[in-house]
Amino acid sequence: MRETYIHPTAIIGPNVEIGNGVYIGAYSCIGLAPEYPGEVDAHDFNYPHVTIIRDGVTIREHVTIHAGVYTSTYIGIGVYIMSHAHVGHDVIIKHDCVLHTACVIGGHSFIGAYSRIGLNASIHQNTVISRGTMIGAQAFVKQHIDQEYTIHAGVPAKYIGPNQRLIDKLNGH
Repeated sequence: MRETYIHPTAIIGPNVEIGNGVYIGAYSCIGLAPEYPGEVDAHDFNYPHVTIIRDGVTIREHVTIHAGVYTSTYIGIGVYIMSHAHVGHDVIIKHDCVLHTACVIGGHSFIGAYSRIGLNASIHQNTVISRGTMIGAQAFVKQHIDQEYTIHAGVPAKYIGPNQRLIDKLNGH
């Protein structure tokens, strides 16, 4: 596994746990006070929750990942987050997900393992995205996606069909 690398311009908050083999790119801000108007002071660094970045995570340039308000913000093993993406407070992203450039994950959301969030897509706060879901570019997801291994696209996002390519890949085809 590669060594952990944190670019000198990245800003890492005081309550961040970083795993092995993590890459954090230029100008990224990880684990800073969450955007939570009226509840959290942006200057407060004494919030109790940890931001957890597990092993093998890649975080490219200009990514923001906020600390949790009620629970820890969690980025699972092998997640790849492309430039300019935003991960809100209290978000859980399970292993082997890809967040494409400039996507936004609203606070208190859950992204299941193997999911892909497309270029400029937005996931509304408090939204659950099930395992193996692909969200199309520029989609807006405002409701839970309960069925695993599916594709959703549009504004608002609608079911397109099964994520057959991922199903085949996971089954070794």
